[in-house]
Amino acid sequence: MHIDHVAILVPDAVGAATELRERHGLGSERGMYYERAGTRHHTVPLRPPQYLEVLTIENREAAEATETGRRTLACEAAGFGLLGWSVLVDDLEAVSERLGIEIFDYTIPHGDGTLRGWRAVSGPPHLPFFIDYPDNGDRLGRWQAMYDRVGHTCSPAGFSELTIGGSERELLDWLGPHELPLRFVAGEPGIREARIATAEGDVVVS
Repeated sequence: MHIDHVAILVPDAVGAATELRERHGLGSERGMYYERAGTRHHTVPLRPPQYLEVLTIENREAAEATETGRRTLACEAAGFGLLGWSVLVDDLEAVSERLGIEIFDYTIPHGDGTLRGWRAVSGPPHLPFFIDYPDNGDRLGRWQAMYDRVGHTCSPAGFSELTIGGSERELLDWLGPHELPLRFVAGEPGIREARIATAEGDVVVS
């Protein structure tokens, strides 16, 4: 089990990308439009396969129509910031069975016979969701190519620490055995801060 990605909602993705590059040396690329939430995703690739996902609301009508979209609107109303995080697992079926939650399959066939997209097991929004990428071809190679392409100047590695609010026991029961770099604090449940290790020191995202 590893941290897969952390998502942050911002009012201006271009401005956020510019700030990440100018202040911290982190490059990024404009990515997919996620129709289920009405959001546009920008990607800051870290050491493959981890990444920081920077979201903006592009279609408010679409966002209002789904639970995921309404979560982004609630995050916007609260002043933007960290929206959620996910963990990459080797056996999503085992996670689904342990938690009694159905796997949601967001994969689609690709021209070379592989799949694109992901599968997920999700629970309450303050908890991370579990994710895998079955039959996804050379996904690590594609992520490494993006990492090289975006022109980082700080040599980012991965997430060195996530700060989590709420019940430590609840999260540990949800995750099961793990060695994730988590720090727990009192207060509202959910992710509060993410630290990215770089050659220039940790970059703090909150």
